[in-house]
Amino acid sequence: MEILDKFLQYIAIPTNSNSNTKTTPSTNSQWELAKILVQDLKELDMDEVYLDEEYCYVYACLKGIEGAPKIGFISHMDTSEAVTDKNMKPQIIENYDGTNVKLNDNEVLDVNIYPDLKNHIGKTLITTDGNTLLGADDKAGIVEIMSMLKFIKDNNIKHGDLYIAFTPDEEIGEGTKHFDFSKFKADFAYTVDGSNLGEISYENFNAATIKIEITGISAHLGTAKDVMVNSQLIANEIINLIPKEYPENTGDYEGYYHLDSFVGGITNTKLQFLIRDFEKENFEKRKQKFYEIVNMLNNKYNNCITIKILDTYYNMKEVINKYMHIVETAKQAMQVLNVEPFICNIRGGTDGAELSLKGLPCPNLGTGGHNYHGIYEYICLEDMIKTSEILVEIIKLYSNKM
Repeated sequence: MEILDKFLQYIAIPTNSNSNTKTTPSTNSQWELAKILVQDLKELDMDEVYLDEEYCYVYACLKGIEGAPKIGFISHMDTSEAVTDKNMKPQIIENYDGTNVKLNDNEVLDVNIYPDLKNHIGKTLITTDGNTLLGADDKAGIVEIMSMLKFIKDNNIKHGDLYIAFTPDEEIGEGTKHFDFSKFKADFAYTVDGSNLGEISYENFNAATIKIEITGISAHLGTAKDVMVNSQLIANEIINLIPKEYPENTGDYEGYYHLDSFVGGITNTKLQFLIRDFEKENFEKRKQKFYEIVNMLNNKYNNCITIKILDTYYNMKEVINKYMHIVETAKQAMQVLNVEPFICNIRGGTDGAELSLKGLPCPNLGTGGHNYHGIYEYICLEDMIKTSEILVEIIKLYSNKM
């Protein structure tokens, strides 16, 4: 399997998810990719291939030697709804020279803004044309897993049972909503859904969504004194009382508050906030802050505000810490291949975080992609190839311990 050809085939299929449809999958286009992946897995002569015809999950298993660890590999089929991936026109830049990359007449990949570009001098880059996503998040992970499977088969590499899953709707936080563990019997797994080559992540945010609704009172503007209650102005009070710890001014292990949407008029305004924090204690404090603000303003405005807080995912670190051999083996595999491993946190969530908390330890590995969820997304071909080799090496290391 030629990684570049398969990657270009997969990204040509638009698979933006949609957080508003309330269906699984959230978009019909994901079915098209799922059916292609099923066919590709069958051509690899996997022992089991299964398409969940209700929810669009793809599962496969390659049976191996008894007694060896059963290892899983997971990537997602959807792309972010932030930018379209329709009518994608990828650009292939061979022997990259380290200078700015022109995407179109108006957009440029600037090395001063994206200094990681200089790590790929002399290699092959795949970029957008400045109008769409590329889709490396996470079709790079898919093609790397496919390439790993082909190598294992072609070279008769000894292995335990290998389980594969390609999930829908990861980008809208629903990638594990209908995950079928009866089709995926791994002892542990890796999501292949990170960024830089050599990246290993097993810490992520605790996350919650806050929905606030404010009911106002309309009145004729000429006689509004002491009668009108403008729900939009109350919403502004809430926003101004939130600590100014926003995504745009926090990093590393700092948590944040994020105003996700503001829709309103005089009589009704709805706010949605996202809160994120690595530490559970701070996470709870952020939720409590919203309750305090709403209670205070309800006393001021006659209980016109309702609030709902929904936890969406948690930090997988507490689970992975009990199974650090998964992380250490990934590091060893990278070192064998002269890739410098580095541990980094995920300022977001992955399927692996939710699967870990459901009992399947599942850290995340980088794919070689960069600048996800935007028109400046790109990936290095050589890093995709190397990532696939890392997956093979992980399997070999576990099998060699038998």
